[in-house]
Amino acid sequence: MKSLKSAWIVALLMVAAMLVAPSVPLKAAELTDEQVEEGQRFVVNNAIFILFHEAGHMLVSEFNLPVLGREEDAVDALSAVLLLGAEDEELNTTMQDAADGWFLLDEANEDGPQEDDFMGTHGLDRQRAYAIVCMMTGANAEFFKVFADSLDFPQERREECVFEYEKARDSWMSLLAANMKEGAKTKFTVTYEPAGNEDLQGFADLLKGAGALETIATVFGEGYNLKDGIKITGKTCGTENAFWYAGDREITYCYEMAAFHAGLISNWFENQTADPDAANDAGGEEATDEQTDATAVKLKKKE
Repeated sequence: MKSLKSAWIVALLMVAAMLVAPSVPLKAAELTDEQVEEGQRFVVNNAIFILFHEAGHMLVSEFNLPVLGREEDAVDALSAVLLLGAEDEELNTTMQDAADGWFLLDEANEDGPQEDDFMGTHGLDRQRAYAIVCMMTGANAEFFKVFADSLDFPQERREECVFEYEKARDSWMSLLAANMKEGAKTKFTVTYEPAGNEDLQGFADLLKGAGALETIATVFGEGYNLKDGIKITGKTCGTENAFWYAGDREITYCYEMAAFHAGLISNWFENQTADPDAANDAGGEEATDEQTDATAVKLKKKE
């Protein structure tokens, strides 16, 4: 078990190295070079987390894993366990960007949650964000301290999250252990379909340049006793989403989702320019130098 765990950690670290410098610029008016670079990373990192979420559905489906509670919550936890388990700063940044993605999505919803949202299979956006923060602080309270402080995340809750993270990690690893095999390899088919749209093609190229879809093939292609032939496809879908189709054995990531995250982060940058105090701590105090240098969207002041 230890060697299998080491294998997926090495794979994640290889992927993290590829994410440092995506090659395609994020299209947005009047952004600084730093903001463009951060925006690219934000888009790719949110795609990575979403792909891991869909890969969680894949594992549940392919291995017929038991899930107590809502599957959507369970695979969010699995994504966090796998990414945090690598203990790598770049992948920790992926987690922070994923949490910020849900926070920004919640803030963009001016009408607030509707009745249908309470009936859905997913938690509310802000709930999903805080659930990720809980996994983060539970895994590495020291590294994520600045991020958690910026959210006024209670110390008592952080202490509870240590046990929640350990429980999620141990539960998932126990379930997966029965479906892992030393030396097992799975062939995935990775495809970036042409977007058919100039603007969306830029995001397709960004994801391809970062090797976003290949992340899943790399991490789950070794050690897991999966049958060959699972497809991982990037495409234009007509909706901002990602899917696991059990019948087709296919993970689909929609380019519109990348464009949507680009819009979220671009709007945030614009809001900081219009209201420089918006980047300050929620308590009204000015951000410290340490906070200004942090990777959390909510902490960064833009020059």
